[in-house]
Amino acid sequence: MEPSPRLRRTLSAAFIVVALSVATLIGGHLHSYGVPFTLITPCVLAVLSSALWLLSQVEAAYFSAVHRCTVKGCTFQVRVQHVDAAENRRWQEIAAAHPAHHAV
Repeated sequence: MEPSPRLRRTLSAAFIVVALSVATLIGGHLHSYGVPFTLITPCVLAVLSSALWLLSQVEAAYFSAVHRCTVKGCTFQVRVQHVDAAENRRWQEIAAAHPAHHAV
């Protein structure tokens, strides 16, 4: 499923708001315990970047297609995003017919 540009912008804005809210909440809790500002700042930035990364990974997982090898036990997989139906089908065939099968 390919999201519209408007939906992608809306999701990005929502992700930023959620990440900022979580980081601000953490910063507020640390401040209430008397943690110095010089220690709060890196903690808040770390939480902010981690939350943004996590939310972008969730978005990528939701809007991508994963094609796996059809051979039992093979761990080969391909993840594609922003492709049309023909390109999606081509990658599905590539995943099913790749030459090296790696079993766990």
